[in-house]
Amino acid sequence: MVFCCTLQSAQAELKIAIQADESLLSSTIIQHTLNDVEALLSEATNLSVRSGPKAEAADVLLILPSASELNPFPEFGNTKSSFAAQKDYPYLDYPDHDFTWSSSRDGDQLLLQLESPSLQGIAFALYGLLQEQLGFHFLHPKETIIPDLQSWPLADDFKWLSKPRFHKKGFHLHTQHPLELTEPLLDPRYPNGLQEVKTYIDWLMRNRQNYFEFCLLTSINEKTWPAHAKQFVDYAHERGIMAGVDISLHMIQQKSYQLYHTPPKSFKNKKKQIKKSLEWLFQADWDLINCEFATAEFVGGNTKKKEEFRLYMIEQVEAYGAKLMGRQHVVKEDNEVGGRDKHLVLTEAQEELDKKRGNMVHTVMCYALEDTLAPVYELHDFSHLLADLKKDLKVRETWYYPESAYWVTFDNSVPLLLLPYLSARLKDIELTHQLGVDGHLTFSSGWEWGYWMVDWSIARWSWEEHINGATQENTPLEYVAAIFDEQPEVNQLLTEILYLQNDYFLARNMMRYLCPSSVPEELPAPFNKQFQPKPEQPYRYLYSKSTEQEMKALAKDIADLDAYVEGYMKACAKLPLDQVRETLYTRPSSGDIRAEQLLDELLIALDVTHLRVMHRVYTLGALKAQRLQKLQESPQMPSKSDYLGMAEQIRLEGIELVRQQEQRYRYPFRTLSTRRWGHTAYHYGYLYPVHELHFWAREEGQIRKGKFSPFYKSIWNVPRIIGLID
Repeated sequence: MVFCCTLQSAQAELKIAIQADESLLSSTIIQHTLNDVEALLSEATNLSVRSGPKAEAADVLLILPSASELNPFPEFGNTKSSFAAQKDYPYLDYPDHDFTWSSSRDGDQLLLQLESPSLQGIAFALYGLLQEQLGFHFLHPKETIIPDLQSWPLADDFKWLSKPRFHKKGFHLHTQHPLELTEPLLDPRYPNGLQEVKTYIDWLMRNRQNYFEFCLLTSINEKTWPAHAKQFVDYAHERGIMAGVDISLHMIQQKSYQLYHTPPKSFKNKKKQIKKSLEWLFQADWDLINCEFATAEFVGGNTKKKEEFRLYMIEQVEAYGAKLMGRQHVVKEDNEVGGRDKHLVLTEAQEELDKKRGNMVHTVMCYALEDTLAPVYELHDFSHLLADLKKDLKVRETWYYPESAYWVTFDNSVPLLLLPYLSARLKDIELTHQLGVDGHLTFSSGWEWGYWMVDWSIARWSWEEHINGATQENTPLEYVAAIFDEQPEVNQLLTEILYLQNDYFLARNMMRYLCPSSVPEELPAPFNKQFQPKPEQPYRYLYSKSTEQEMKALAKDIADLDAYVEGYMKACAKLPLDQVRETLYTRPSSGDIRAEQLLDELLIALDVTHLRVMHRVYTLGALKAQRLQKLQESPQMPSKSDYLGMAEQIRLEGIELVRQQEQRYRYPFRTLSTRRWGHTAYHYGYLYPVHELHFWAREEGQIRKGKFSPFYKSIWNVPRIIGLID
């Protein structure tokens, strides 16, 4: 059930009505939207809100365009929008959906007139009015904050133009990982699973998104799953949202769904297998297929054969009325295993066919396209991706494909609440909008521990707002601050922590110590590929082979971590948190209790992040003490044992906060945090490593025992993850 926080009084008197003609009401897009909007406004005003073709006696009348005023456009067809008209390459089209609300007064009645060219635009306009102007907050699929509308908050001469920054905007749920909706999307038997997916689709619509996709896995039941998929794809279309699915040609890692198999699993012709797999897949009416053509990350080569299959798939997918897209990986070709066929040349006909394929330029973690330092996947920065994006924009449909969280050994599995995701995503949105990028697809990896605010902010930034002719400027924390609009101290604290994290975690690259070591980092060369920020030397080397000079460099880094701790504590000392919580609890509107709970969630997440930094100060201190004792042959104070004792105490404090946070999880605890069978290669929920702060304890044990093998206290079934076993 979706939880709603209601700010209302028993005697609310504001009466709102919606004028819509009968032909408009025949659209499922409008039907679903009006049913939802009427219920939301009724709860906010404590009065029934109705829609219909006749103007009603109401304080405020919302007047929707008639169906005859809309631009002719099939719901998902080939008629060109203004976006498509600017392109000279094949394009997945969608109706224009900008809108304008204008208010005027007719006696005692305020009239709010809507102009928009499409059914989708009308739906977005209604939800936009609620969230951007009337104080509703659609912050999470399971949580909505509803204001107390005792009076109309907008001026009589109000005019608001809202324009999408991107033609297509939405979210990729990375269900190769055990996230909130992995099982509901992949398992028709999951309790209430279809409704969970529909609730998420509703959240997308409320936040004015028009596309969603997820990863399909080989572990689904091929007999029963297509009917399940058809139900939520049809529902997405009823709401005006396009649906896509992420599959692979033959990716072997993380149970990715494969279009063809190789011997001994199958000896059939590969193109025939692809054709049959697509026939099976299109039992649901997908709008887009996002296909991975590599065998695994960091694996290249065999370019000629992959290009042959890609060209074949373009025609096959197009026959179903859908678009084929692929992704531009963050990995540079020079770092791929297997190399590339540099002499591959397409014929003129093949080049024209290839233009029908779209590209998604992918970046990872909390780094932005123009950041001078993005030390991930064997890279220094993302300049090559920005160059590829600009180049591809000239020849094919191109989307930007960044992340709002990164699971396995980075943020929400540690856990860390990294506010730089907000500043990085906003910078990239403004940059890619300026460049004219066609679509923005956010790679989403879980919503707990405050990560809902990243997805929620990204969705809202995908629109550009103009109030009475003035363009509204965006800031990283604007939407979170609006929840606590009467507590400016909260925004001040979050702003200071954002500055600290950008400075210490990113600019000074302290993230290389806050991330637990990934499995590849602990393997010997040439398998020790970098995925995330990491120290210049592996911990095994620092523990047993490092020089005194290297220990001095480590000491400097520990001092930087300590400086973050000091800065965080100073920032928190400025904010009388107990007073803020008390104010939130005692304000007349009972719904603000939920605002207090959201504040607690964010503060606990930031406190655990702070404790993680402290934990690394002590574990790295223990490593340094161990090594210096060997180098100098004299006792170190404090000793390794002293440091590890302090680290353990910090970890136990962190677990206490984890237990508090777990009480607020919005999906079942067993699904998120326990060992269990599931469809992914990971037989536990994505917050399982958080439950006992697994990575923190593992680091203590590694330094205590001098064991830096990737198999020491490992929770990863590596053969299953990389596809060697089922």
